[in-house]
Amino acid sequence: MDLRLLLADLDQLDWSLLHHAYGSAEDVPALLRDLASPVETTAAEAEEELWSSIVHQGTVYTATAAAVPFLAGLVAAGVRRSALMGMLGVIAGSVDEHGLPVPGAAREAVAAQLGQLLPLLADDDREVRRTTAWAVAQCRSAAGPDALAALRARWAAESDPAVRADVLTSCALLDPDAAEELCSAALAGDEPAPVQVAALLVTADHGLPWTMETTACVTALVPLERHGFGALWEREPLQALTQALHTRGEVDTAIDVVGSALGQAAALRLQGSEHAHAATTEARWAAASLALSSRTAPARLLPALLPLLDDPATAADVIPLLRTWCQPAPEAVPALLALAESDDESADAALDALVYLGAPEAAGLLARHLADRPRALQTAHLLATGETRTPSRGDTVGDDPAPTPLPHDPELLHAIRVRLAAEPSRERGSVFGGGLATTNEPVHLCGLLAAWGRPARAALPELLAALPRHPLPVSRALAGVADPQADAHVIEALRAQARQGPPATRQAAASALHSLTGDAGPLISVLSESLAKRGNSLDHTVTVAAALGEAARPLLPLLHTLLAEPPQSRETVPMIRAALGAAALVWELTGDEQAVLPVIQEGLAWASRPWGQETVKRAAEVACLLGPAAEPLVPDFLSLLDDPELAPALVLALTSVRPEAGTPAGPARTAPADRVLAAARPGSYARSASVVLKACVALGPTAFTDAQLDQIRDLADGDRRIVGSGLQDRIILDDERFRAEARKVLRTLTADPSSS
Repeated sequence: MDLRLLLADLDQLDWSLLHHAYGSAEDVPALLRDLASPVETTAAEAEEELWSSIVHQGTVYTATAAAVPFLAGLVAAGVRRSALMGMLGVIAGSVDEHGLPVPGAAREAVAAQLGQLLPLLADDDREVRRTTAWAVAQCRSAAGPDALAALRARWAAESDPAVRADVLTSCALLDPDAAEELCSAALAGDEPAPVQVAALLVTADHGLPWTMETTACVTALVPLERHGFGALWEREPLQALTQALHTRGEVDTAIDVVGSALGQAAALRLQGSEHAHAATTEARWAAASLALSSRTAPARLLPALLPLLDDPATAADVIPLLRTWCQPAPEAVPALLALAESDDESADAALDALVYLGAPEAAGLLARHLADRPRALQTAHLLATGETRTPSRGDTVGDDPAPTPLPHDPELLHAIRVRLAAEPSRERGSVFGGGLATTNEPVHLCGLLAAWGRPARAALPELLAALPRHPLPVSRALAGVADPQADAHVIEALRAQARQGPPATRQAAASALHSLTGDAGPLISVLSESLAKRGNSLDHTVTVAAALGEAARPLLPLLHTLLAEPPQSRETVPMIRAALGAAALVWELTGDEQAVLPVIQEGLAWASRPWGQETVKRAAEVACLLGPAAEPLVPDFLSLLDDPELAPALVLALTSVRPEAGTPAGPARTAPADRVLAAARPGSYARSASVVLKACVALGPTAFTDAQLDQIRDLADGDRRIVGSGLQDRIILDDERFRAEARKVLRTLTADPSSS
C-alpha cells in the first residue's frame, strides 16, 4: 500500500466533527501520520496517544471507527504491525461504545478491513500471526466466512505451538459448531501443551463434554500459565476454565479440577520441582476465585489446601483463605501456631488466622507479640465490633449475630495498657506490609477494650492519658469501660474534651459522655454547631443526631432550616443524604409530612444521575417511615419500578403506604414479587441483597407462587453466591449472612398460619 496516498486521504474527513475520550478528534490525523515516522520515539508516542484517546480503557468513539481504515492500511503497509493489529482487535472487541451512530459500528469497521489483514495470518513474524488470529476473532459474527476459512487454513499449516493455540481459540469463537471436533483432536493427539491448554479453555467455555480424563489433562499441565497461553486473551487459564465450568452449572467438576490442581502443587513441592511455586500460586488463585462464586467450594477445597500450610514457602498463599472462607479449620491450628511464634514474615498473618478461627491460644500469642502483629490485632478489633465473626461459633455464619471478641485475658489486657502508654512511632510502613493496620493501632486497641467493657477498667489510667492523642477511639472505649458511678474523673475528662478541639473530637467525647451519663447537652451543643456550619461531615452529624431520638428535639429548628434549603444546595451525594437523614429525624420527632415529602421526592429524582441509585434507595427507605403519609409519592415509586436495582427498595416503600392491603400501592400488573426477585442476582452488594429479602417479607406469603418460593430457596441453598461485590475479603462472610437470612425469610413465607 502507498503510504502517501493512505495518509493523504486523512484530509478527506472533517475530524473536528468527530470525538474521542478527550473531545474533538482534530489531533487524530497528525497522530496517525506520526505512527509511520522513522523516528521510533515519535511513532511510540503517537501510538500511546491513540491508545489513550480513541481506545480509552477499551471505550470506542466516533473517531475510533473513522480511524480504523487508516490503522488497517498502516498494518498492511508494515507499520507497527503487531501493536496496531492489537489495537484493531481491542476496537473490534469493545462493548463500551460512546456516541456511535449505529451499535457495533467500530467492530463492523474492523471487519470491513479483514480483506487486507487476513494475509498476515501467514506472516513470518509469529507475534504478528498470533495478534492477527486474536484480532480476527474479536470481530465475531461480523468476520464472515472468508475469515473462518483463513483461520482453518492457518490451523492446517501452523507449526508454532503458541500460534496454534491462538488459532484454535479463534476458530472456536467464529465457528462454535466445529469447537468439539478441534478440541477432541487436540486433547487426544500429541499436540503441544499450549494447544492443549487452549483446547481445555474452549471445552469449558463452549459447554463441551468434560470427563475425568479432561480433569487429568488439566492436572498434568499444572501450572497452566507456564505454557504461554492467555496473554492476548487476558485470562489466567486455570482460574478461567474453573469459573467457566461453574458458570455452566458443573459445580462438582469445577471443584474437582481445583482440588486436583492443589494436589499437584503439593506433589511438585515435595518433588522439589522448579514449577512448584507457580503451581501453588495458580491453584491458590483458582481456589480463591471459585470460593467467591461457589458456596460449597470452601469446605470441599479446604482439605486440599491444608498440606500447603506445612511449608513456609507456600503457607503465605494459604493463610489468607483461612481468614476469608468462613470455615472452621481446627486441623490448621498446629501449623499456624508454629508460624505465629516464629520470626517468619507470615507470622502476623498466621496469628491473624488464629484469632479469626477462635483458637484458645490466640489471646496469649497476641499479648506476647502485640507490637509486631498489627493484622492480628485488627482482626481482634473486627471481631469485637461484629464486622466479622469466627466460624467456630456455629456451622452457619449469620445464625448468631452477636459480636465474638477475644475473651477477656489479663495478659492481653496488660499488653494493651503497655501499648497505649507507649509514645507511638511516627513512621508509617507500607499498606501492603501492614502499615495501615499499624497506623490504626489505637483504634484497634480501644475497640478491644470497649468490647470487654467493665472487666477492662484497669486500663482507665492509660486511656485517660491517651485521650488527648487519640480522642476519637479513646472516647468510645471510655464509654464502654468506665463505671459512671465510680469513675467521676473519667466523666470530668470527657466533659473537658467535649469543650475543646475540632468538632469531630468534641463530638466523640460528648457522645461518650451521653452514653455514660444520659446528659445530651454537650452533644447537642456540638451537633448544633456542625449543623449550622454545613461542613463536609454534615451527613455524619445528622446520623449522630438521629441516634439521640427524642433527645434531639432541640435540634429541630436547625433541621427544619436544612430541609427548607433549595435543591440547588444539595448537588452532592453527602448533602442530599444529610437532607434525607434530617427528613427521617424530623418525621420521627414531629410527624410533619409536609416538611419531609419534598426532600424525599428530591432524592427519588436522583435516579437519572450518575451513581444516583443509592440516593434513591435511601429516599425510599425514609419514605417507608412515613407509611400511609407517603401516598403522594406513589407515582414516583411506580415510575422507577422497572429498574431492577431499585425495585426492592421501592416495593418496600409501596407496601408501607398501604400496610393493610393485600398488594402494595399501585396497579396489580406491576407483579411486585417478580420485580423484587429479579434484583437478587449474583454479583450483588450485601446491602442490596438484604433489601430484596426485606421486600419479600413485606410482600408476605400470599404474594409468591410456588415457583417464586423455589427462587427464594435457591437464594438460600443454591451453590451460586448472590453477594459478589464489595470488599473482597468480606464477600464470603456477607453472602453467608445473606444465606442465613434468606433461610429465615423462607421459613416465614412458608409457615403454616394455622399452626401459630
